[in-house]
Amino acid sequence: MRPQLIKAVRNPGGKAIARLKPHKYSTATKLQTAADIRDMMVKVVQSGTGGHAQIPGVVVAGKTGTAETGAKNVYHAWFIFFAPADHPVVAGAVVVESQLNGFGGSVSAPIAKALMQAVLPQASKTAK
Repeated sequence: MRPQLIKAVRNPGGKAIARLKPHKYSTATKLQTAADIRDMMVKVVQSGTGGHAQIPGVVVAGKTGTAETGAKNVYHAWFIFFAPADHPVVAGAVVVESQLNGFGGSVSAPIAKALMQAVLPQASKTAK
């Protein structure tokens, strides 16, 4: 969306006399490209390195990551996610720094799962 600083113009009494509407600035990516990335992220959770973020009854999309720190066997573990994949209600990223033998799928994905379960009402019902 095009950035704007003003939401409305008001008269001295505080009544809105004009409201600015959001305007599309540009398209970040083609719809098909976004759908392809979403589908790949779903596969990461369903059958890849993000399996620890699976929630029964919720299609989760995610991507794991592990960054080297320069110290032997110490990594920054991360996981980005959104859910439900087709109509996201929650999205986020979990980064856990300086983990001994810690990887995104094993360290950060379970934290992301807990966050999603706290936000998504259907997830908390099926997780117990």
